[in-house]
Amino acid sequence: MIGSYTMPYRIRILCCVVGMVALLAIHASAQQTIKNEDELAVIVRPSTDSITLRWAPLSVDHWQVANKYGYTIERIVLVRNGKVLRPSERKVLTPSPLKPLPEEQWEKYIHNKYGMVAAQALYGETFELNIEHTDVMQIVNKAKENEQRFSIALFCADMSPVIAKAQGLYFSDKQIEKNVKYLYQISVVTPTDTLRGSAFIDPLQKYQLPSIAGVTAQATGNVVILRWNQLEYATLYTTYSVERSEDGKPFVQVTDIPGVTLSKKGEDAKYQYASDTLAVLGKEYSYRIRGITPFGEFGPISNIVKVKGNKVVTSSVFITSALSMDNKSIDIQWEFPEAENEALKGFEVTRSVTSSGPYKTVHKDILSPSVRAFKDTTPQQTNYYKLKAKTQDGTEITSMPYLTLLVDSIPPAIPVGMKGKVDDYGNVSISWKPNPDADILGYRIYRAYYQSEEFALMTGEVVKDTTFTDKVELKSLNEKIHYQVMAIDKNQNHSGLSAILSLSLPDKVPPMPAVWLPVKSTREGVILRWEPSGSQDVVKYEVYRKGDQGQWIRLTTKMAGSDSVYTYTDAHLTNSNVQHYTVIAIDEANLESPPAPVVTGFILPQPKPPVDLATPTIDRVTKKIILSWTCTQADVVSYRIYKKTKDGAMQLYRTIKEKQFIDSGMIVGGQYSYKVMAVFGNGAFSEMSKELEVSF
Repeated sequence: MIGSYTMPYRIRILCCVVGMVALLAIHASAQQTIKNEDELAVIVRPSTDSITLRWAPLSVDHWQVANKYGYTIERIVLVRNGKVLRPSERKVLTPSPLKPLPEEQWEKYIHNKYGMVAAQALYGETFELNIEHTDVMQIVNKAKENEQRFSIALFCADMSPVIAKAQGLYFSDKQIEKNVKYLYQISVVTPTDTLRGSAFIDPLQKYQLPSIAGVTAQATGNVVILRWNQLEYATLYTTYSVERSEDGKPFVQVTDIPGVTLSKKGEDAKYQYASDTLAVLGKEYSYRIRGITPFGEFGPISNIVKVKGNKVVTSSVFITSALSMDNKSIDIQWEFPEAENEALKGFEVTRSVTSSGPYKTVHKDILSPSVRAFKDTTPQQTNYYKLKAKTQDGTEITSMPYLTLLVDSIPPAIPVGMKGKVDDYGNVSISWKPNPDADILGYRIYRAYYQSEEFALMTGEVVKDTTFTDKVELKSLNEKIHYQVMAIDKNQNHSGLSAILSLSLPDKVPPMPAVWLPVKSTREGVILRWEPSGSQDVVKYEVYRKGDQGQWIRLTTKMAGSDSVYTYTDAHLTNSNVQHYTVIAIDEANLESPPAPVVTGFILPQPKPPVDLATPTIDRVTKKIILSWTCTQADVVSYRIYKKTKDGAMQLYRTIKEKQFIDSGMIVGGQYSYKVMAVFGNGAFSEMSKELEVSF
């Protein structure tokens, strides 16, 4: 039985629905479309001889239903050799619905680090993970069991295509034709309902994975910290392969890193980190990163970074546990090498109610370097702990945050059975089933005009009844109104929000406008691009340009289709004056949307001659480099200075109006390169100047 397996990892970080989020994030790059009403998220990947599909339910309820009834895949041929088929060709690719493997067949995945976790999520008697040492994630508090199972199962599927296939979430169609465009539909048929998801694919559309750029590495002692921008690649990769080389030998994989960042909020949240330990100090090691997709594809190699270890206090401090045995105090334990105790002044335990801080020390005096445990006798309900190891040279080594929650009481059940309607005057009435808990106090109702936005509380006092009435404005851009209900017991414990009740509004408003994408001004013309209107009944788009007399001139009409982006190039301009554009969406009832916000563009003028860079003045006393140049062209409004350091990339550094620039903060022995470009009043640019190299 799966529940009796010995799990090979200790998971300590509270898991969100990582698998589902990853699948939703990568849909754009996977050449597919997800409708708002779909219950299954679907992505596809073309190759020379097949098309591979990955999918995931969007809720724990749908996941449980799908595991029971299985997934049916239907392939629809929409276009062949450039011609739309009417009617389209349909073929069911699954003779029987795809389901997770039976419990007894999962033992063959016992050596797959994600296989046994997924098996436990599917078939385990309980789902209380308490396992030592993991490279998956760390859980510090238990969430509800079904949500844990759902989250962990989909996460494992994203991390391993083999496990995705074992869960019935992966399919490869090898019977494809050339010059054919397909629509794949995945459905879960139950006795009472059908869950659906779909994806469109053109196998001939070019698909190429990017390499990870901007990887950096920093060595402190014998520990190397690698960093790269995971947010930029989150739409493609769910995990990463870290590879190392030494002495010019081939690169070997050190580990794979799940695509889940545990960084701080803000600017640092976009970065992914990985660490490695160097065996020899003073020896040069090389590293590179490769992204791995949910289909098991490896992307191109990243830039190679080289590091050497150095002899300093570099050990990290880790909180290994923070447990409460009496629900009144919390025992915190951590790890730090005993061999480096002499380098420490001691430890400080800090605490905050949020992961982002601020953190405050929870004891009066610094703890002895030999201490590895502390009891917090005054914890809060929510406790994020960070441990600081203070060294003799004044450095602070801070641990990652560790979350511990004190148990308050059992929350009431989530309300179910929601139903409602909206009449032609905007009057809304909703109802739900009474909560089964004996100590229920009442309910709170939340509303949102879009499911993607945060739901707003509609009731100040708790509602005692199981009905609620509301009034909404019908002349709005949204087509539906959404409600959720929360139950509250007499101890002020809150249930989770109910499933979303979505009610359709009477259609009395024109369509929503299209959304402009950035305008591209080129020497050939102005390239206009826009995303479709959010309204489903739009049939066409009309593009307008403002004339010399202020009148709007229609340039073209684009019929609406399944395109995710529409494009039009205005190539009939005779000068480089700024032009103004708008676009209007028209629906089936011939109602026009409001004009999209006016955007501007112009034909780019030809570049002008470069500025003449003079020999720089180097001031090594004040650590400055003084650049100067001459420019014979008129109407210059500013100068752009580009700079690179050593082997780095040339990047925009400063924009100034003068013909001289002083760069300070130079490092002795540093290598610097500069280029200068002039910017003119009519939007033109000069050519880039010659590159000026300076050895400081």
